[in-house]
Amino acid sequence: MRFAVLFFLISILTSCGNCESTDCDNGDCDGRACVCEDGYGGQSCDSQAKPNAIRITRVELNELPDKPFESRVWDDDTSTARSNLPDVMLQVRLGTSQDLTFTSIERFPDTEARAFVFERNMDFKIENVFPELRLTVADLDIPKPTPIYSIIVSGYYNPVNGFPEMITRKDENGAEYTLYLEYDH
Repeated sequence: MRFAVLFFLISILTSCGNCESTDCDNGDCDGRACVCEDGYGGQSCDSQAKPNAIRITRVELNELPDKPFESRVWDDDTSTARSNLPDVMLQVRLGTSQDLTFTSIERFPDTEARAFVFERNMDFKIENVFPELRLTVADLDIPKPTPIYSIIVSGYYNPVNGFPEMITRKDENGAEYTLYLEYDH
C-alpha cells in the first residue's frame, strides 16, 4: 500500500511542469515546459512580446498616381525630351519629424515609371516606439530633393498579429506599398 501511494505521488510530481498536456502556441515542448519562439512568452508561448526594434529591409511602391508627376516641371534642363522628368529617390521620416531616417541610394533618373523598388542599403531600424512612417518619393534636384508624393504608413506593428515578414496596403489614392520587415527581440 505504501509503495502504491509513493508511486502515485512520484507520478504526480514528475508530471507537474510537463508541457505535453499544454499546447505551446508559438514554441515547442521540451518535456518539462514550453520553449518559446523569439518574440513570444508565457507558460504556453501565447503572449506576443513587443520587439526591441523593427528593421525595414525593402520598400516597393506601385500604382503611384500620375497627377503629382504630370503637374510639375522637374528640371530646368530641357536639352532632351526626357531631361525634365523626375530623378526619383526615396526618403523616410518617422511620424511628423522633418528629420530623415533614411535616404535611398537607388536613383531612377529621368523616369516615367510609377513603380519603384528600394532595397540597396535599406536596412534601417526603428527602435522601441513604432510611430507612423512617411515614405516620400522625391525628385533629386539640386540643392535638395523635391517631394513628389508621400505615403503615410501606420500599423506596421500590431501587438497581436504576430511578426509578418511583409505588409502590403494601399493608400487613399490607390498607391500600393509593400514593406519587408525583420524584428529584433
